[in-house]
Amino acid sequence: MRGKKILIIIVALTVLLAVLLLMLRRRNDRAARAWVANAPDGSFLVQVERPILSGRAPWEVPRAIFGDGDRDHRFGDTSPGAKIVSVTTNHLELSADDGWDLLIESDGKGQISTGTRLFFTLKLFDRQLKLNCRPAEPAYGYFNVTPRADSDRLDGDFFTKLPACKNAVSGKNTAGLPTFTLHGSFKGLPRSATMKNEGERIK
Repeated sequence: MRGKKILIIIVALTVLLAVLLLMLRRRNDRAARAWVANAPDGSFLVQVERPILSGRAPWEVPRAIFGDGDRDHRFGDTSPGAKIVSVTTNHLELSADDGWDLLIESDGKGQISTGTRLFFTLKLFDRQLKLNCRPAEPAYGYFNVTPRADSDRLDGDFFTKLPACKNAVSGKNTAGLPTFTLHGSFKGLPRSATMKNEGERIK
């Protein structure tokens, strides 16, 4: 009987933790979208997140729980070398210094497609690993784009999971890496743009 009570308590705590993490994740997503919504045209923010206990020192776990544990794995329009390569209603390509290279492809109906990929540098303790990550097949996630009336500007956001990663240098499959969560938002990006941000926001 005592063992059953302990099991029930453990299950209840696990469910409570899962719900809490989901609520915090949604809050962080809303905060990111709100930040971009209040920023000038040409703004964007891309965030890569890993599971709470994946490759973190114990003292970093509380910060990760409250949504600020992957600050090194994000880039935006103010990052060094930030570039808007191409933007359409079913395609987004962004890049920045430090190995960032993002390509989002969709099926034209808001669903992420398998052409999506992300090059980035994973920072683990004193190691840095350059990765090329892709979604599963079939891909999971969304790419929402809203064209502005009487304008060539596009607003949008996206979300997907990246379970398939390779070493971007050697091309070999990696082992033991978690599934990464990729999400981001953008505001007022010019359709089919090819322009570089040299430390100033694109107007």
